[in-house]
Amino acid sequence: KVDVEYVTPGMVKMVAGILEEIPSIRSILLECTELPPYSDALRKEFDLPVFDAITCADFFVSARKDNPRFGLNQWQNDWDGTIEEYSFAQNLSADERSRVLNA
Repeated sequence: KVDVEYVTPGMVKMVAGILEEIPSIRSILLECTELPPYSDALRKEFDLPVFDAITCADFFVSARKDNPRFGLNQWQNDWDGTIEEYSFAQNLSADERSRVLNA
């Protein structure tokens, strides 16, 4: 397990060096799923937008949701609470299924 408190100053220092070397950077993308714990420290230190696995997932989900503040409301059907049966790769053709490595 990573000691986030211990590692955070090193992350900030590393990013500071990169930003010093490339001052035209206007946002930070943390691609690894282990990096979101450092996002707030980077936002605070550099006053730049920081995108990580969590903010990108939130962005993706929000792009598909109804926005109750304006526009059309309730255009999506409410979930009926029923979970549909699903078998792995059921939505693939026979040819596609034959190429799945873990099916």
